Amino acid sequence: MRRGRGIVAVVIAVLVAVIPGATAGEPKEVLGIVAYENGTRVPDGWLGWAKNVNRSYNPAPFTTEVNPFMGNIYTTIEYDTVDESIRVNCTSPDGRWFGENTRRFGDAWDTVNDWLAINVTVYEVPVETENFTRSLAIGWNLVSLPLTPDDNSTSAVLDTIPYDAVKRYNAAAHQFEEATTMDPGVGYFIHMTAADTWSYEGTAYESMRVGLSQGLHCIGWANTRADLPGALRSITGSYRYVARWNATSQSYEVYEPNAPSEFNDFDSMERGGGYFIAARAGCMLTYP
Repeated sequence: MRRGRGIVAVVIAVLVAVIPGATAGEPKEVLGIVAYENGTRVPDGWLGWAKNVNRSYNPAPFTTEVNPFMGNIYTTIEYDTVDESIRVNCTSPDGRWFGENTRRFGDAWDTVNDWLAINVTVYEVPVETENFTRSLAIGWNLVSLPLTPDDNSTSAVLDTIPYDAVKRYNAAAHQFEEATTMDPGVGYFIHMTAADTWSYEGTAYESMRVGLSQGLHCIGWANTRADLPGALRSITGSYRYVARWNATSQSYEVYEPNAPSEFNDFDSMERGGGYFIAARAGCMLTYP
């Protein structure tokens, strides 16, 4: 599925200071102002650039990267004739909104104010959504979210199944707590009042970065299956064991990296699974 696409118009006024006696090819100072179509400025943190498309840039393909966008943008741009063109690009900090426009210098030039005015319509970038389905047994099930949902409230994520409790482990307090929201990278115990199939939609959680302190942590996994011990290579030597929950037997299973394979209960990290990791010391779990 694809999400709908929204439109916000962003106006970029690129001001070029007139330098008396300047010769062709000299850099000109550029001042950029970014605002929504209603006249308000875009939030802090937007990125953008402006370039003369008739010029080659080496090594950078653009004149500047701007962060934040709130307020003014200062850079330089060169041109020889009004037949050359300027291109302006805008991107929101999360990459969800993008737009650019190219105009000829002569067409964009405001002779009254001595500036270049470039209007850019920013579109929401279509995001591919997926559907995740998992069978859950009656009783406790340890799961995670391999997809990032639009609405991360527990009631929205689990609205297709019968449950009466959702718990997450607080590593600092060493105790389980009620979970009112659900996010990728975290393991959750769901108590099912009847066996059913859990299904929800979201965007793929493809990479993870989770800080672990010494002790026990309940984590989730990415939107993929990965074999052990390679799946946890980023914390090699920094953990004692990994445990998962068998919903059928309502008991734990363990993987110990230094034990012979026949002594381990599982050998991979699964999409949608939740896992306890016993960290020997502070470390950073990353995948891939």
